[in-house]
Amino acid sequence: MPVTLETIRNYYDQNTRLFLAFSGKHKAQNIHRALWTDSVSTLEDALNVSNEMIRAEIESVASIHARVADLGCGVGAGLFYIVPRLKEPTYAIGVTLSSLQAQLAGGSAKEAKLQEKVFFTESDFTCVPLESGSLDAIYSVEAIVHALEPENYFREASRLLRTGGKLILLDDYRASRSLSFNEEAWLKSFMDGWHVPGVTTIEKTVAFAEKYDLQLVRNDELTSLLRLRNLPDLLARAIRFVGNHLPIRHAIVPSMLGSMALQQCLFMKVIEYRFLVFTKSESTMLSAASPPPRTAA
Repeated sequence: MPVTLETIRNYYDQNTRLFLAFSGKHKAQNIHRALWTDSVSTLEDALNVSNEMIRAEIESVASIHARVADLGCGVGAGLFYIVPRLKEPTYAIGVTLSSLQAQLAGGSAKEAKLQEKVFFTESDFTCVPLESGSLDAIYSVEAIVHALEPENYFREASRLLRTGGKLILLDDYRASRSLSFNEEAWLKSFMDGWHVPGVTTIEKTVAFAEKYDLQLVRNDELTSLLRLRNLPDLLARAIRFVGNHLPIRHAIVPSMLGSMALQQCLFMKVIEYRFLVFTKSESTMLSAASPPPRTAA
């Protein structure tokens, strides 16, 4: 089945409550990977390592009154960590394709008494209902891989950022080397299972960004900070075969197979987990604001 915006939306509408249930808590949780630096000892702290890295980059470009967007925000947990730690932020916008995620995030914002500062919209992150140059910083965590055309993400991010603003990314990137047949099979399993057609190399990512006046200023490889759970290859292939032939049609099945495939890819260095930061240079292009998308009730 080809990946479309609708299939990605359905994937998250079906799976989000299950993702959150795995945490054993009911409040908004980070739906991203934990980074185990030397200074952390708990899962909560490990999940917030990336949030703290993002917060520091935002603060470096807007020490006060920051205007921020999380493109591909999930249930908003990143914003709920970052925004209270910024100095007098002006506003923060969370964008998600999933109506369920937008609804859950909005409810959590009210519970955290952040509804006057943090807002959520159900929208395609390549068409955001904000004026050009209206943001100091944009970040996305494990989100651009869902883009049908990754170049369009960078075009929109550049439009939204003011000159000197920052684009902050944490995501999976395909290795530039040639892959074996087995490695290609695992990469396809990851991309199919997680609905991530936008997985690409660092080189292509930087080329897309530079086309829209976004200059790479930081590139950290973080795979070593993950706690991988890869399986012996023969066992993993057997599980993949059985999983692909199960009669269950719920999206959790391909998600679990995709998770296993990602672990195999990270272990084989087919995929690298990286933290990238770009700075918006003065643009030579003019572009009109995008039309407003449908918003969640």
